[in-house]
Amino acid sequence: MDDLAKEYVVDFFSKKLSLFGDTPASVGWTPEGQKLRYEGILRLLPLEGKSILDFGCGKGDFYGFTKQKGIKAKYTGIDINKKLIDVAAGNYPEAKFAALDIDSEKLQETFDFIILCGVFNLAIQGAKEAVENTLRKLFYHTGKTLLFNCLSAHSKIKDTNLIYFDPLEMLSTAFQITESATLYHNLIDGDMFLLMNKK
Repeated sequence: MDDLAKEYVVDFFSKKLSLFGDTPASVGWTPEGQKLRYEGILRLLPLEGKSILDFGCGKGDFYGFTKQKGIKAKYTGIDINKKLIDVAAGNYPEAKFAALDIDSEKLQETFDFIILCGVFNLAIQGAKEAVENTLRKLFYHTGKTLLFNCLSAHSKIKDTNLIYFDPLEMLSTAFQITESATLYHNLIDGDMFLLMNKK
């Protein structure tokens, strides 16, 4: 994703934050949709006692969700939007948050699980290429599994401002990066969860 596209994404969510405040709407979710996706992640990954990177963490809502569930894990959240990170750090000072762009700054750690939940949803130029590049970079830092959640091209209702991914294309992309990948297309209507595993 080029710098102009990144600026657009940062500005888009900064405006949403100003408009909606500390609510799921500021990161483009409904409360119900956010909860469904977070529950889907918990069904697929055993997070207890593990290290987690929440890539594109926004306001840290997933950390808040795991905290409510009593899950104890070593959590790190990163996002390119510093305003969202500031809200996250203010809400959850005990967790680790950082404003970071992995295209220009390197990750220093490896994590048991890396989660990308609804990160690439905006229909912007170069989004699909950015997904492949990001998955490839992040998988290097995965100790066990990378989970990618996105909107499915088979969704019955589509929004022209959002991007939808073909499940078979995503699985093909995953198999170019790892020999072990699984796609779940039935957890949430209109969504898919792609799991890319280290051997």
